[in-house]
Amino acid sequence: MVILLVKSRKLEILIEKSDKPIAFVLGKYITTGLGVCRCLGNLGIPVLWLDSSYKQIGFSSKYCVGKKCPNPRDNEKEYVNFLLDIGEKLNQKAILFPIGDIEVLTMLKNKKALENFYRFPMADLDITNKFLNKQLFYNILKEMDIEYPRTSFPKNLPDLKSISKKLTYPCFIKPSYSASFVVDFKTKMFLVNNSKQLINFYNKAKSKNQEIMIQEIIPGDATCMYSFNGYYDKDFILNGSFTSRRIRQWPKMAGCACFMETLIVPEIADIISPIIKKIGYFGVIDSDFKKDPRDGRFKLLDVNPRFWMQISLPARCGINLPYITYMKTLGRKVDKTSISKENVKWLFMIDDIRSAKMGISKGEISFLKWLSSLRGKKEYGVFKWNDPLPLFSLFKNVISKNNRL
Repeated sequence: MVILLVKSRKLEILIEKSDKPIAFVLGKYITTGLGVCRCLGNLGIPVLWLDSSYKQIGFSSKYCVGKKCPNPRDNEKEYVNFLLDIGEKLNQKAILFPIGDIEVLTMLKNKKALENFYRFPMADLDITNKFLNKQLFYNILKEMDIEYPRTSFPKNLPDLKSISKKLTYPCFIKPSYSASFVVDFKTKMFLVNNSKQLINFYNKAKSKNQEIMIQEIIPGDATCMYSFNGYYDKDFILNGSFTSRRIRQWPKMAGCACFMETLIVPEIADIISPIIKKIGYFGVIDSDFKKDPRDGRFKLLDVNPRFWMQISLPARCGINLPYITYMKTLGRKVDKTSISKENVKWLFMIDDIRSAKMGISKGEISFLKWLSSLRGKKEYGVFKWNDPLPLFSLFKNVISKNNRL
């Protein structure tokens, strides 16, 4: 077995000086990684962030040491060897904090090799995969009689053509495994307007060996989208929970929240908890719902067994889920927490400007209304007064990309 040598003075110092288990942040997502680093680092927990790009702007945060690593999707063996090489140098077992589905799958698939050096903050692959694989997930929802968007899983092209006759357009083509689809096509899904597009996009997805599903589009804008986040322990008890609602998203049709607000919605927790027990999962979760304006009912879209873009918002409001995960993974008790701050908004300004610009051009929102919406207490996706360098790095990246256009 070829072991990649990991040489870094900063990494060596981190390992030498750490009297607590190091948190390994695994993945590329900027606001997710920054949120986890800050939630942990602010409490004195040492953090190492691994990403396959040396340009990761989060590496400039004062709350972590950043290190370039192999790409887990393209070079899984090298990625695992990289983790093993670092693991051999550790004074005590570290805790893995994956922030992307590819990282979740890779670390759980290789748990037997990695568990000599690392602790895992979630259930094993056979359980966690029931969230990651959307066909398995929706089959469970159907069995439990939990509402979700109308969804079909075509077996082949003739089956797709038969399904197409019953569809209402527009609709979505979505992947069974979203992370790999995003890498292949730079989008989370395909928007389909007619049967011809349906076949073309289906063939495009199959050319990359993607398993797909056809899903209805529930009407309503971003404000119909709700999230429920929390950590469930091995007894399936909820340790800290948080709910929020989107204000805007990017891309506008089916993107991620770029502007959202805290909102207490207890009934969606009541939907999630039975699923957790049914599957047998423990760990952190991020679930998305859409409130259907046709009947006023919440339809469950997905449950992600990992951290997410807006992870710093619950912490700002008194629910530090990365810290809860860290402590529970070590088998330590965590004091019960509750929301100490309400009416706080989370903002990723670059994408919110894009979303607002499109909304203004379509007459959906005025410039003044957009400015007015930004009032109030805010948690920023990148900016932090006591950790300003990631914002400067982001501006540098944006400017350099524009200069190349």
